[in-house]
Amino acid sequence: MLYLLLLIGGLIVGFICHARRHFTKLVPPCRVDEQHGPLQMRRYPKLTVAEVRVSGSTALALRTGTHLLNKYFRDEQIARFALPLLAEKVDAADSIWTMSVVLPMPLEQAPAPKNKAIQLREQPPTRVIARLYHGSVSADERLAQQKAQMLPLVNDLCVKRGCQKLSTVVVMHRYPWWFPSLFRVSDLMVRVTDGEGSIA
Repeated sequence: MLYLLLLIGGLIVGFICHARRHFTKLVPPCRVDEQHGPLQMRRYPKLTVAEVRVSGSTALALRTGTHLLNKYFRDEQIARFALPLLAEKVDAADSIWTMSVVLPMPLEQAPAPKNKAIQLREQPPTRVIARLYHGSVSADERLAQQKAQMLPLVNDLCVKRGCQKLSTVVVMHRYPWWFPSLFRVSDLMVRVTDGEGSIA
């Protein structure tokens, strides 16, 4: 019985490791310019995204946006899962979110969505301050806690680098909803302007 449990456990761990490698390959490439403790100054190239606006709590907005974008991906035979998914709260008062997924092709080659709520656009080259987060960020209180810990560090770094924030915290979900929270890694990012300066 012990050997059977060990075998099953090994298969599960192997599957999770394989899945993590697969989904990590979908993350858009970036250039890490600087590392400041847990924070990275990154630059992303121009990206093509499909985006939809949804409302609700963090978990509800994530489920709704994931469902709509996954359906678009499957209908157009792009992939099984719409990943990586960028979640940005654009109206805190009414809990309105923009959910965007990075497309693996340029805008002119992207299939037009049948659902008119989904819009295609090009995201210009972007500079961000980012950090990795391990675990689930689907709960409102957990995301609020992560923002509260990250934003003062971002503000300090912006002062030192002479840049300004262009967004609130954007969460890049690397893995599908069913992936175990224990093994999840997400990127928390704040878009910033270009700026000059040096760390004292």
